[in-house]
Amino acid sequence: MTMENRPYALTVAGFDPSGGAGILADIKTFEMLGVYGLAAVTANTYQNDREFLSVDWVPVKKILQQLTILLGRFPVKHAKIGLIRDFSTLGTLVRFLKNNNPQMRIIWDPILKSSSGFEFTIGQHSFQKRNARNLALITPNWLEAQLLWPGFENRITELGKICPVLLKGGHRTDKPGTDQLITALQATEFPGRPFGGKSKHGSGCVFSAAATAHLALGASLEEACAKAKAYTETFILSNDTLLGYHYHHEKKD
Repeated sequence: MTMENRPYALTVAGFDPSGGAGILADIKTFEMLGVYGLAAVTANTYQNDREFLSVDWVPVKKILQQLTILLGRFPVKHAKIGLIRDFSTLGTLVRFLKNNNPQMRIIWDPILKSSSGFEFTIGQHSFQKRNARNLALITPNWLEAQLLWPGFENRITELGKICPVLLKGGHRTDKPGTDQLITALQATEFPGRPFGGKSKHGSGCVFSAAATAHLALGASLEEACAKAKAYTETFILSNDTLLGYHYHHEKKD
């Protein structure tokens, strides 16, 4: 695919100086999958792959200024939102993006706790339905889903009635590593590969970025989630450290 015909994909997320998570991980993923990545920063974090010290939030006005100049120049049809301060910020960003392009497909990766254990205040509030109506996909892991929808395990089929939800299965005890895509019509399972105890800083960011990229490339939602899972598994299994390597999407090993 040449530079001239690459679709654009936008990430609205935090800056992780280690490069394992946030906008740096998203841009690496976009590049490997053949889409041109654009980014707006929501937060500056002070972290590495093992330790999270603190976060400085970018004011919403400044985030919108970044988006204004980007969207005024580039025709963006697919975006992901990562680390945000609160649900009010989420609503503002989603409305802004949809006002720019009503057809824009937006994925939200709900980052409620860092991989090193730092908890963000957004996780202290229940998720409101109005925040989901304009989203194309939400990608929580099992623990994040418990914070967003307490007791969701007993009503999983209800999750997709407002917008599709991809439940990442890394923290599941019944089917470890099995993801579930839940829509208004059906629930589809994606069995996982064994990781042998390996994990990676930023794997959730990589998954949502990969799903966004595949949607931008024309994949269906189910196909995009399946391909994003395969990409993320390769990322997790790429080495024995907490910082994964990004490989071209056709690489198998």
